[in-house]
Amino acid sequence: MKKKYLYIVVSAALLSFSSCSDFLDRYPLEELSDGSFWKTPKDAEMAVSDLYAALPGMDVDGDINSDNAVHGIKWAAGNVSKGVYDPADTDWAGNYSVIRQANLIFEKIDLIPNYPQEDKNKVLGQAHFFRAYEYFDLTRTFGDVPYIDKTLTLADQQNITRTPKDEVYTKMMADFDKAIDYLPIEWSAAEYGRITKGAARAMKARAALYYGKWEVAASESKAVMDQGTYELFDKDNTGLYAELFWEKQEAAKENILVQQYSYPNKTHYMIGWECFPSLGWGGINPTQSLVDAFEDIEGAPISQSTIYDSTKPFAKRDPRLEVSVLHSGEVMYGVTIKTAPLKSSGVTGVGQHNDATATGYYQQKWLDPSIDPQTDGWNMGKDLVAIRYAEVLLTYAEAKNEIAALDASAFDAVNKVRKRVGMPELQKTNAALPTYCGTQDALRQRIRNEWRVEFALEGGKRQWDIRRWGIAKQVLNAPFEGMKYKLVDSPDADPKDNGKICIYYQGEPLKLTGSRYEDHNYLYPVPQSERDLNPKLTQNPGYN
Repeated sequence: MKKKYLYIVVSAALLSFSSCSDFLDRYPLEELSDGSFWKTPKDAEMAVSDLYAALPGMDVDGDINSDNAVHGIKWAAGNVSKGVYDPADTDWAGNYSVIRQANLIFEKIDLIPNYPQEDKNKVLGQAHFFRAYEYFDLTRTFGDVPYIDKTLTLADQQNITRTPKDEVYTKMMADFDKAIDYLPIEWSAAEYGRITKGAARAMKARAALYYGKWEVAASESKAVMDQGTYELFDKDNTGLYAELFWEKQEAAKENILVQQYSYPNKTHYMIGWECFPSLGWGGINPTQSLVDAFEDIEGAPISQSTIYDSTKPFAKRDPRLEVSVLHSGEVMYGVTIKTAPLKSSGVTGVGQHNDATATGYYQQKWLDPSIDPQTDGWNMGKDLVAIRYAEVLLTYAEAKNEIAALDASAFDAVNKVRKRVGMPELQKTNAALPTYCGTQDALRQRIRNEWRVEFALEGGKRQWDIRRWGIAKQVLNAPFEGMKYKLVDSPDADPKDNGKICIYYQGEPLKLTGSRYEDHNYLYPVPQSERDLNPKLTQNPGYN
């Protein structure tokens, strides 16, 4: 059952001062006068509610910028997924629009008379969160960026330069701290969806983890854990893990921060964009590399497994593989998926049409059986989850292992995530078992793999993880492949297939175009449109 939604109501006049422009809201905005707005607490609440459109959600295309997936809808694949980093493609106007509105709230809120301090702090806490998040997104993308903490005049904007990212990091962490201080642990049911203290801590931990600030990441994630507000969905492993990604569980206690949707008032196209399996149409096609990342049920990587059968690659595997990847032989929405490149396979096969799977696999996580994608898929009202509790546990596990090798609490945290899907615990006492981690690096690699499989095709986390771990060059320049198959002559072949049948998971893998990565691609290029307007903005090394 959905909780009551926070409906974000924004007047046309309010939108006028939150709209995007080319750079840092370059042109003076048509703001409401101080005499007509900023009169009551409701005005401040409207202003901060408008910021919620900027909440991060599940980036449906994020994983194609990593080694996890390619785009089956060929025309929609962006340049970055192909290894092309063009300054003409990047943009930061949206980030600075949010920052400007947060700054406006800080500047105007004290104009409201008789505003109870507790209520005012809640608005300020939300504004601090959004400003911090936007600077985190900017710095991990571009490195040094202009730091703006006030609304600017046109004259001010002519002198803007880039601020060192370490300085921006310090200031955004101060904003997160203010948010943590001001925000409540929980809101009323009528205000479900607003930023909480736990969400601010979790996002601060994410930012700290990205920059290798292990102590901060560990302490903030531990504070969320100790808060007792959140827990893993199906933590006792009753076999319901798949439901976490369905409409019926969107208010699960695992979800810490969500981008709210409510059909038919506000919808998104998660199913339609990710996979229309009965039509063989889907944007996100898992690579063989991602499929191979899931361990066998004994906890062994398949390269070391004694029970893995490459001709039956989905048998005896981590249950999260079946939740994440749709493959040949499965029945979905009444259609048996047949990804062979044969005419009898129907529209679900490789090469059947331009939007068919490129890898032989489709994404499966959000294929909610209660929603028919051919009728409702383009109007999905499920909340998009920006942070869930599993991320907090893995953040803590990674940070604690980096602080102290093979720390017991690191094992405990990562094993909670594994246990809820029935995967055996990682351990450091029995070298005869495939779950043995006897060195800091062994546990580090297993935690990194846990990030990959737990958040597979979810939120685009992988593209940022491979950067912060320094492995982007290795994995993005490696060959991209899909499933293996071979066509053989058979008297039992369908007449449509010229005497051929497909034997799955044998033969040669599908060869994909893949991506490419150079060292300077750790940062994206500064938007060319901004540099054209402001010559004082320098470009990142390696770009023209």
